[in-house]
Amino acid sequence: RGWGGPMPVVELRLLVQNTGYSKGAIILPAQEFSVDASTRRKGEKFSEVGDGDERFRRRVLRVESDGSTTDYSESSSTLTLEDGNRPQPPHSSDLQPQNSSLTRQDMCCLRLYESAIVSLHIHARGCSTTAKFRGRSKRMQILVCVDGTTRPLAIPFHAEDFTR
Repeated sequence: RGWGGPMPVVELRLLVQNTGYSKGAIILPAQEFSVDASTRRKGEKFSEVGDGDERFRRRVLRVESDGSTTDYSESSSTLTLEDGNRPQPPHSSDLQPQNSSLTRQDMCCLRLYESAIVSLHIHARGCSTTAKFRGRSKRMQILVCVDGTTRPLAIPFHAEDFTR
């Protein structure tokens, strides 16, 4: 039985770019995101909201060369075209290099100098304001596949990095 009270949610937008660190494409595999809010005395994580509410759906946006964005979220892959076929996965077609090992579960594949924005919603338990969330957030970790090897990438949060 659910409780219909308010839930503090913070939207995070992560810009991911392939700046030439690897020899090929960078792949973001499917993963659950969380923000580490641990202290010396207590381990705590803010988890991604994933209760099926369309408002809090994770989105992956491709950044075009003119600065505009194109949405290729997971929900668009469930559509059916007029001829009865399913469209290509949102991260395939022009994003997928021919020699890539991209699977349907991967969020996106970025060739050299391509960028994507991952927009996700975090349940900021106990944070009544964004300032409190910024003060408690320490880091988050994402998985990236570079040159065929999946590696964790730590993203630190510093209070001075946030602007109003």
